[in-house]
Amino acid sequence: MVNLIRLTDAAFFAQNAVIVAQQLLGKYLIRIIDGKQIICKIIETEAYDGPTDDANHGFNNRRSLRNETLFWQGGFVHIFMIYGMYFCFNIVTDQADYPSAVLLRAGEIIIDETNPNFVNKPNLANGPGKLARYLKITKTEDGLNLMKSTTLYLAAVTTTSDFAITATPRINIDYATNFKLKPYRFYITNHQAVSKK
Repeated sequence: MVNLIRLTDAAFFAQNAVIVAQQLLGKYLIRIIDGKQIICKIIETEAYDGPTDDANHGFNNRRSLRNETLFWQGGFVHIFMIYGMYFCFNIVTDQADYPSAVLLRAGEIIIDETNPNFVNKPNLANGPGKLARYLKITKTEDGLNLMKSTTLYLAAVTTTSDFAITATPRINIDYATNFKLKPYRFYITNHQAVSKK
């Protein structure tokens, strides 16, 4: 495994969601469970940008207990549930009181020290619900500070890695209108762990 350096720069998370969504590709989400780590390479993301984005849970600045962390400053975790059964992991971006986040849609599990029989397969976390489930992320992680947490944080490789990025409209946002076709979904081109529609 290549050397990783933890992301603790608040300026990175303070950027616009569309920028962060692209810059997160190829970075790593590190999950620590009972002192053992799971390393997930980020393969696919979606940006949800502010109160005018009608696919965003913070559309029109609607604020509730369910989406409160979405209004925090960049660098915190926002968790929501879909279909009453799947948790989705989001990284809050931009400034406080501006509802903005990046959904992690798919990842590649590189290392899993919690599983002695681990085999790297592209379908382990190739969807937002599968990613959260594999990393054992639940509503408990909502509001966690990624820059300070010892159990969940982001890291990057110390060397530059080049790959192509594909941008498309986001998935499963049929309820949206004005932002429905925005190319806010990003993934590493041709990667096997990209989610299925």
